[in-house]
Amino acid sequence: MVGLANFVLGEPLTREAVAETRRGIFDAHLHIPSDNGDNFQWNLVTRNMAEFVAYLDKCDVKRGVISSSRSNLAQTPEDFRAGNREVAKYAEKYKGRFRGSCVITPFRIDEALREIEYCRKELGFVWLGEFCNYMTHYRYDTPEWAEVMKLAAKLNMVIQIHTNTSEMRYLAERFPEATIVFPHLGPNKDDIGQRIEIVAKHRNCCIDISGSGIERVGILEKAVQEIGADRVLYGSDFTINEPSAVIARVKNAFLTPADREKVLFRNVERLLSRAGQNS
Repeated sequence: MVGLANFVLGEPLTREAVAETRRGIFDAHLHIPSDNGDNFQWNLVTRNMAEFVAYLDKCDVKRGVISSSRSNLAQTPEDFRAGNREVAKYAEKYKGRFRGSCVITPFRIDEALREIEYCRKELGFVWLGEFCNYMTHYRYDTPEWAEVMKLAAKLNMVIQIHTNTSEMRYLAERFPEATIVFPHLGPNKDDIGQRIEIVAKHRNCCIDISGSGIERVGILEKAVQEIGADRVLYGSDFTINEPSAVIARVKNAFLTPADREKVLFRNVERLLSRAGQNS
């Protein structure tokens, strides 16, 4: 475990600084409840978009990147298109608050690639994913997925991919031209160490701190020290996981105020800006 001597808690935040941070918090990892009822929540308490937004309000999360649960579960192009149109609808309804993300499955690759281009050029999405291949059982080491990665790089899009460590290493090494966000720090100490090492080594990669691992005191500090504060992103994985729990870990971490701001919102802003979208 990393010693704490290299970290500082920083000066207590002023009331004005606290207000600015609350306005700024930007969640890089949100799954909206779909209009057809698809929802990743184990026990449904935020069942629709209005309840989803109300819960984020309680957590002081004012901005976020949203993808559709329906698209993550899609077996057909019809389903992932319907999910992506839901995302576009709610990004427009809550304009300025949410940035849309496109999700496809690569089974009918020509249609998947057309959908990515449509989302980029017609809907204005600059984010892809979160992709979760375990949900619909495809692989990241196929020619079809290589086409997805190459198109993401060509269109200057951020691609967010749920992986195990071997998949993570393969993607980081195989596609250095793509901007990749890997969600989750990991389920155990060895896995966390490997994931941090992979992202630290590959400058085109970032990690979001949603899911397991973040609750372990010292892990966020280790990620920031070894990867660098510029490539560690706040994400919650809501509606699955609780947004404010991750925020509390960031705010209480042994980090400088500047690094806390980078994690909570500035890094996501920068990725969106580089891809051509205002944050």
